[in-house]
Amino acid sequence: ARSAVRVGAMMPPPEPEKEDAGAERFAADRIAANSRSLGHCRVASAIITGCCAGVLGLEGLSGFVLFLASCLLTSLLLAAKGGSISMAAYFRGPHQVWTDGIGQGVLSFILFWTLLFDVVHIY
Repeated sequence: ARSAVRVGAMMPPPEPEKEDAGAERFAADRIAANSRSLGHCRVASAIITGCCAGVLGLEGLSGFVLFLASCLLTSLLLAAKGGSISMAAYFRGPHQVWTDGIGQGVLSFILFWTLLFDVVHIY
């Protein structure tokens, strides 16, 4: 039976059975669900940052600096949420919290940045 998953909650790895107590176990479906949640968080952060950059009228490198600051802040908040837990147990690697989803995020950022810049400053 599948249990309900709370949005934004990391899914823990399965508990080892008694005979597998010394072996490491990974649940690929749970790691994939955590990766999807991380991606959704990155895209939402990029959309909000793109809207802010567009409304503020940022152009050129100043907009991308805002995006990079947003990525850094998002990564810090996600790492802080994890606290003292081992990120390797919840993701493919500890670097995933810092780098995964930035490519998707930059596309969403540019889309909303240009859209709101045009709506507010051109029309």
